[in-house]
Amino acid sequence: MYRRRTSALVESGILAAIAVIFTLIGNYVPVLDFFVSLLWPLPIILCGRRNGLMWSVLCLIVTGCVVAVLISPLQAVTQCLILGILGLVIGACMRRQMAPVQILLWGSLGAFVSFILSGLAAYFLMDINVIDAFYEAMQESADVTRQIYGMLGVSGGPVEAQMEQLQKMIGLILPAGVLLSAPITAFVNYWAARRVLARLGDYYPWFPEFATWVLPRWILGIYGVGMVLMVYFRGDDGGLGYKAGYTVYMIGSMLLLVQGLSVVKWYVIYRNKPRFWLPAAVILSFFIPLAAQLLIVMGAFDMVVNTRRLRNRPQ
Repeated sequence: MYRRRTSALVESGILAAIAVIFTLIGNYVPVLDFFVSLLWPLPIILCGRRNGLMWSVLCLIVTGCVVAVLISPLQAVTQCLILGILGLVIGACMRRQMAPVQILLWGSLGAFVSFILSGLAAYFLMDINVIDAFYEAMQESADVTRQIYGMLGVSGGPVEAQMEQLQKMIGLILPAGVLLSAPITAFVNYWAARRVLARLGDYYPWFPEFATWVLPRWILGIYGVGMVLMVYFRGDDGGLGYKAGYTVYMIGSMLLLVQGLSVVKWYVIYRNKPRFWLPAAVILSFFIPLAAQLLIVMGAFDMVVNTRRLRNRPQ
């Protein structure tokens, strides 16, 4: 028992030091700031998986104290303690041997809570409204773009109309982007934690094969509700109702897109279709809206008709 406590203490100390190094790199190496912020919860996850929730909490507290001394107490609160929530959640889930899908759901919730707390901390501790700051930065970027167009001799109504349309589109996409970034952050951290644990001889299960993914049918309801709200509030594009409908629609669309890509992967593997189909589908869905819509329809059709005969099959 004593040796186990000593081992947990040593591991927690090492992982806390790694988390501090991540923070220093994020502050003093701007090029790596995004990647470090994305993977910052990783040491906390590893500590929670190997030693339990108590040790991961202690690891997080030690990290926050060191960062408060080396950088600032505000940095310790806004980055360490807030981003650490995701690490605590995923580490605790992995410690309890939860399934990967459950880990992704709980991790997404933890990431979303972290985003909310980060915005609240910025508002109450630094008097910064994150949403207003984003729109101000977007407006400054639009002004710079207009100046560049003016220097090139391109100006007038068409340019102004395009800039206004772009700003409106970004404003509509922003809420859905924030919501969808939560599962992406959780997925990346789970993937990284699993790879590191495998190196240590601690193998953790991965998701089922992508070609056999079967998403729940209630996603069709989300997609439909979003479309209904958009149609109902179509006369007020800047209103809260239309923005809410667009956000719900975007979330449903992305989930159906994932289902559609899974169908493509299934045809590649089990129907011996050309292997380039899947990468081509991914690339085209990013650059050609019509291709993305076709994949969404394909995903919805598979949910309704069960074309792959995977839904409700015996395990």
